[in-house]
Amino acid sequence: MYRIGVVNFEGNTSEWEQLQTIIPSEWALIPIVEDSKDRYDLIIIVENSLKQVGEICGQLIQVKKEADSLIWIWSVVQNEMNRMVYLKLGADGVKTDSLKLEEWLLIAENALKRKKVISNLQTEQTVQESRCEGIVLNHRNRSVVVNETEEVQLTNLEYKAMDLLFKNMGKTVTYEEMYQVIWEEEESTERKFYRISNLIFHIRQKFIQETSATETIRTVRSKGYVLNV
Repeated sequence: MYRIGVVNFEGNTSEWEQLQTIIPSEWALIPIVEDSKDRYDLIIIVENSLKQVGEICGQLIQVKKEADSLIWIWSVVQNEMNRMVYLKLGADGVKTDSLKLEEWLLIAENALKRKKVISNLQTEQTVQESRCEGIVLNHRNRSVVVNETEEVQLTNLEYKAMDLLFKNMGKTVTYEEMYQVIWEEEESTERKFYRISNLIFHIRQKFIQETSATETIRTVRSKGYVLNV
């Protein structure tokens, strides 16, 4: 379901009624009230007269600052100068009588589909990857990519350690914190220190052998480790 917000300054219901009759069933048409903070996939600003150009320009600028919605001007007037102004301010298009309704619907629907695909890809990338300067933790591959070209494969325990360091980027992860996340077993302090130190040693060796990165993980004396960003 797509949320389609409509701004109608004069409240002329004729254009609103026309919109309601033509939109696809999966579009939810919603009148936008002043100071609304709701999210919309597409915002339609209705231009009922030439006098509204100032209000419409102000609305366009505000929407571009605050939202990532597609923006179309639905104009009942035929004014080429206004149309160029709206496009320069960032409108995705201007619907006039010269653009048939069927054609406009296809253009808008294709744009909404592309926007949804891009949004899904960005969300998926966020879930699959954690990033710091020059280093990417790929959750799907359980690996670390350095400088976009060199990939270091990690064991399950190594991945857990790197994931914890990424989640606390720029902060020291203590030996105890790391041990509890990776092993969750009760052992002596000396044994915990040994297992963590050994694990970090192997990760560092992989970085040295497979990439040019030599100081990815920095030791904080007597405390733990920090991702060196």
